[in-house]
Amino acid sequence: MNDNKLIKFLIPLIAAVVVFESIVLVNNLEKSNNKVDTENTNQQLVQEVKEVEESVINFSFNSTKSAEMKIGKTYKVNLILTSDEDKVVDGMETYIKYDPKTFKVSGLVANKNLVKPDISKIDDQLGMISNVVLIDDKNGLNLDAGKELNILSFNIIPLIEGKFNVELSNGESNKVYDTLLVETGTAKSLGWTGGKLEINVIK
Repeated sequence: MNDNKLIKFLIPLIAAVVVFESIVLVNNLEKSNNKVDTENTNQQLVQEVKEVEESVINFSFNSTKSAEMKIGKTYKVNLILTSDEDKVVDGMETYIKYDPKTFKVSGLVANKNLVKPDISKIDDQLGMISNVVLIDDKNGLNLDAGKELNILSFNIIPLIEGKFNVELSNGESNKVYDTLLVETGTAKSLGWTGGKLEINVIK
């Protein structure tokens, strides 16, 4: 009789111990997997950071960051590139975004001293100025440190009053319109900064 009572007591106890050990084992495995995933993610982020080059190219519009314009008047805007170091590129894609409800853009002209662009157009619906230059010369295009290079020019007419921006696209919203400068030899994209014009439109 006592043996039966002991067996009835031990069976649930052993079952409870087995369940507890199983839970502990599963938790430990999950923690181990999470640790591995975290380590892999951290290693990936470090690798991505290493692949991002320091910015050596600076873009500006008319060598300024801001401008004042009047509604209805036509203004010529130049996109200027300046390199901090001597570099050679064999490809250059510049995409300038603007609000077509705010500005009327026309008269896009690429620098005639450079290779004729493969693409040079204004998309009024999208609000994008595209200029793609591929350098056929195996020696590429030399960018001398500190020397300004006029990439293109266009005309802009403000339509409404307020403060607005015209700026280079970095591909955040659409990878197709990612401004790139491809370095000859390495085929890497050079880091760049700037390329934003703040416009105060008045009556």
